[in-house]
Amino acid sequence: MKLTTKIYLLQFILGLLLLSFLLFTYLFYQKQYKADIQRFVDNKVVFYKKQLLSSYNQAAQVLISKKQLLKQIHIAALKILRSDMNMDLEELKKQLTKKFHLGDIDLNIFLINKNYIIYKTTFPKDLGFNLGMIKEAKIFLNETTKDSKIYISNFVSTDLLDMKYKLYAYSLLKDNTYLEVGITDNKIGSIWNSIIAQNNATVNKIKFYTIYEDKQKYYYYDMLKGIKKSNKNEYYKDRQKFFKTKHGYNNIINAYLTHEIAATKKGNSERVVVPFFDKDMYSKIGVTNIIMQLDIDIFPQVHALQHFERIFFVSVTFIVGFLIFIFFLIQNNFTKPIEVIIKSINKKEPVQDNALLDKNDELGIVAKEYNTLLESLKKEILTNTQLLNENKRFIADTVHQIRTPLANIMMNSDMVKLTATDSSSDEFIDQINSSINMLTNSYEDLSYIISHDSIVYAPVNLSLSEVLQQRISFFTTIAKVNHKVIVGNIQEDIDFTINQIELERLIDNNISNAVKYADINKPITINLIQSDDIIRLSFSSYSEPIKNKEKLFDKNYRENENKRGLGLGLNMVKSICEKYAIFYSVQYAERQNIFIYEFRV
Repeated sequence: MKLTTKIYLLQFILGLLLLSFLLFTYLFYQKQYKADIQRFVDNKVVFYKKQLLSSYNQAAQVLISKKQLLKQIHIAALKILRSDMNMDLEELKKQLTKKFHLGDIDLNIFLINKNYIIYKTTFPKDLGFNLGMIKEAKIFLNETTKDSKIYISNFVSTDLLDMKYKLYAYSLLKDNTYLEVGITDNKIGSIWNSIIAQNNATVNKIKFYTIYEDKQKYYYYDMLKGIKKSNKNEYYKDRQKFFKTKHGYNNIINAYLTHEIAATKKGNSERVVVPFFDKDMYSKIGVTNIIMQLDIDIFPQVHALQHFERIFFVSVTFIVGFLIFIFFLIQNNFTKPIEVIIKSINKKEPVQDNALLDKNDELGIVAKEYNTLLESLKKEILTNTQLLNENKRFIADTVHQIRTPLANIMMNSDMVKLTATDSSSDEFIDQINSSINMLTNSYEDLSYIISHDSIVYAPVNLSLSEVLQQRISFFTTIAKVNHKVIVGNIQEDIDFTINQIELERLIDNNISNAVKYADINKPITINLIQSDDIIRLSFSSYSEPIKNKEKLFDKNYRENENKRGLGLGLNMVKSICEKYAIFYSVQYAERQNIFIYEFRV
């Protein structure tokens, strides 16, 4: 019998076992029907609660980090508007966007009168809105009236008219006039848009209500309706109001007051109203509470229960007789032959089980094919090893051939500079010398890579101070051409026992990387100090933080794929550090990437 036939038989048997399992599931489902519905509701609540908080926390992390930027924008807007109150806000927005290079950050500007009414804005949907309805905004407007300070929101708010997360700043512009500036990062997604999309795509409808109260009334809003409104005044007119003296509030207000779940069932659907948070969330997201209303279509559960009844009682009687048969069929014709093949593969030895090799089914063919492939693979490995050695010799010969022309280019460049009658060609000579030095550095890297495992690089006592100063001098022209400067803070008379070539590879690769990746017109700082028995060498450069510090020293890894290179430099540095027990680490502080190497004397 072919293996495929055995597998088909196995699939059929497993199908019967699955029916048995599903029968047990049906009986369990019959008893746990109500509990399952409740779990469905609880899972929805937990899912959306996590999604909402995760979405909000992500937005808060991004926008709160831009508080200082928002304050700077606000100060600039104040200065411009105080000099020209009639300035067009859209023009002001363009100026500020350009000045602060906002990119994906969207900016909106609002002018507010003494009655908290927005009378001029770059966000038309807020025109005419009374900010006095927003608790935090009213507090800040009152405070800035007293002390004229700029106040920035303590939390990120969700604008229900466009479903975006925003951060606002408030200040007194002049007597009876206030300025509000808001920012949002368009790269931040919003959970609300996905909820609206889900409502359009599924039968299980979800609504969210935000609730607040004053001395006389409770108010609640359908949060997902805001995006369909033309302005905030229209949205807030749609709120539901209940006087506190009234008895028998609806399920939404009752859920807010009691923090209990209310459920009503109608036919094949169930409506659940549940408090979304366990306690007041104003201090976190600026709303008193959120109530979730979930309309659940339970028809599929009822239909599934009926469907199970028709299927399982017919199929369950066919299961028991096949259990023993399944065990022996799989054990003798499938499991044991595979174990023999896997054991041979793990040991990298040919299959020697004659019973298996005599089989004419697929497993027997696999065993014989494996033996043939293993023999071929051993021959291929031998051939590849020979080719690798030949390739290594070719690279070594090529590197050797580069040495003489490179030396000639360097010597002729020096002669050109010495014989020049004026300084008009200095810039071009610097470009040539920079390229020569870069090529020399790459040549020395490649020479070390191809020879370090065949040549013994013996350590000697060296002056780290002198070698470091020499390498800084070597890279000065390269840095100059790249519009960068190297600043060395080198303590004198620091010695260490290390091979000079390996020390230069360590230093050169760090300086080369700093020159390649550092910000233009920013200093590259190299510090060398000794304290007791620890020598600390560090390379600091202004640039974006390194994303994958743990992979940085791996072979062939490049942080920035746009910067071409071999990806071998820092891996070489890692090998040298391990050879001499040099501790190495990468830090990011004060907008600088800092590579630190500690030598133990």
